[in-house]
Amino acid sequence: MIVGFDYWHVLSHYPRQIGHLMAIHQAAGDEVHVISAIGKGRVGTVEAEVRVVSDVPTVHEVVFTHTRESPELKLAKCFELGIEIFYDDREDVCRLLAQNGILALRVPRGGQAGDEEAERV
Repeated sequence: MIVGFDYWHVLSHYPRQIGHLMAIHQAAGDEVHVISAIGKGRVGTVEAEVRVVSDVPTVHEVVFTHTRESPELKLAKCFELGIEIFYDDREDVCRLLAQNGILALRVPRGGQAGDEEAERV
């Protein structure tokens, strides 16, 4: 299997638990990726943050102009990489991935922020 994890509100907020899930996937022979949708001002910053909390082999940034683009950008990257399972905090991302045959598992985030408001730009 090829498995993807979101960074912000997933790996960033649950590094021990998500790191454990990543290790289980890797031990099972799965290929593991981190995919983070970010604003243009954050280009080139995610991998360093990921490396502080995880030793995942591959980190990808998809860059949006507006946070509403995140679902489509993540879907395109999942198709490109052949990802079959993806963990994300955004309901709209999970819904779009599921509609396109990718098992999307939602990680609930704390607070009241909606999907677009919870993104870092």
